[in-house]
Amino acid sequence: MNKVLLVDDEMYFRKGLRNLINWEDCGFNVVGEAANGEDALKMIHDLNPDLVITDIRMPVLDGIGLIKQAIEIEGIQTKFIIISGYSDFKYAQQALRYGVHDFVLKPIDQDEIEQTLRVLSKTLNEQKKLQDQRLEEQVKLVFHHLLSGEVEGNDSKDLLKFLSLGSPSEFFYLMVEVNGVYESSKIRQVKSTLADVIRNVCERKERICIQEISNGVLGVLITSNHLSRFQMSLKKLITWVRKELTNRIPKNFTFYVGEGVPSLSLLKDSYETVEKVQQHKYANNEDGLLFFEKIVDKPITFAELDETVYHPLIEQIEEESTSMILHSIDVLFQSLVSKKLSQTAVLATLTSFIQNVHKIITKMGGDPSSLQSYRVIFYLQNYPLTIPQIKELIIGFVVECKDEISNLRKQTANGEVHKIKQYIDLHYHENISLKIIASKFFMNPVYLGQLFKKTYGIYFKDYLLQVRINEAKKQLRQSEKRIYEIAESVGFNNTDYFVTIFGKLEKITPSEYRNKLINDRKVIKK
Repeated sequence: MNKVLLVDDEMYFRKGLRNLINWEDCGFNVVGEAANGEDALKMIHDLNPDLVITDIRMPVLDGIGLIKQAIEIEGIQTKFIIISGYSDFKYAQQALRYGVHDFVLKPIDQDEIEQTLRVLSKTLNEQKKLQDQRLEEQVKLVFHHLLSGEVEGNDSKDLLKFLSLGSPSEFFYLMVEVNGVYESSKIRQVKSTLADVIRNVCERKERICIQEISNGVLGVLITSNHLSRFQMSLKKLITWVRKELTNRIPKNFTFYVGEGVPSLSLLKDSYETVEKVQQHKYANNEDGLLFFEKIVDKPITFAELDETVYHPLIEQIEEESTSMILHSIDVLFQSLVSKKLSQTAVLATLTSFIQNVHKIITKMGGDPSSLQSYRVIFYLQNYPLTIPQIKELIIGFVVECKDEISNLRKQTANGEVHKIKQYIDLHYHENISLKIIASKFFMNPVYLGQLFKKTYGIYFKDYLLQVRINEAKKQLRQSEKRIYEIAESVGFNNTDYFVTIFGKLEKITPSEYRNKLINDRKVIKK
């Protein structure tokens, strides 16, 4: 809403003007009244109105004198509308020379002046929007130069003046994370609300410096000027700001506070300490407030966890062990936190895990990019998330991948089971088992066993033993190998076990089988 100041030496006229016009509908709010130009000039400095509606003839300082002093001498950008009972052309000429927006004669036509105000309000709003955009770009550029260390100490005074910061003795870089995946419009709402909260502890003219760093991350300039209401305690200020922000926007925020520096030109140093603090987000974050001075000496590990920490979870995804998956995810995240991993190490570990699962799907002929959870890596790398939020994403990812692997397995099962039979026929002499072959063909062992029995009418283990015994019988007929040599050649590591299985299937021992063959041949020769 644009602010308007009414100036006229007749009190009843000012009151009448207040009541005549629907100010809110016209886009204005009356912020004050003055009876002469001198008082009006002081109020312009104090209230910074967007529009001043003034009479011409007034005591002390008349309307034209007020406009000349404000616009020509002091360079004030306030718009002026003159309302006067005098139609003298010289007044209109002077008004035009000073850039007065309009010259309205009494008695006032309500419709006419309200239309004028609506048009002016629209123009002012557009100008403010453009001005805010320019200032936003300028502040963004200033932040960039400060955080890049491109500002010399001598330039600090000019920047302090540009930002209307006064003369603070200390400067702090504050980083605020809006944890979660949110639309840019919601982040802008947070930015605007955060500015309003900080403005409550600033001087009226002081510029609030907030920068959008990345998705859901804001950078804020805090100075010692902001601490006066909080017994000069930085912790009390930041705690209050976070509480106020959360009350207005109930989201999950994490605040990182850098080390104080004595000059604006050294803000880069404070920013670099914030980057160090940020690495402690998952390792040493107790209440969402992380101060450099309290974090700097706490332990942290930058190496990602070994792959063995999530191998059991990958096996359970492949085996469709739903009951164990959630437990393994709990164990994984407990390790990420308890081992004091840095933010970078946590994200690297989880990215490695996700990529390993994607490889399994790819090898099975699937397309990981078709999954709804495929963008989970993007979310991890590009949005600030809490451990519970990350965990929720990983659970969704794991469940979807488990279902995808199951579907892929069903699609290829009939063809694969024949390949598996062929594999057994060729590799029966090797150390193979249902679990080993299931892993090789990316199948669940239990499901493979059931599918094999359904397809061939025999259990996997019985078929493998049958193949081995048939090959052993062949060697007993065609070679002079010893029993233990034959046992080893067909895949039995234990000769006694071989003899037991042979006897169970053939109702005779290997030696008896060979002797019977020899005796049968002698009878034939006779």
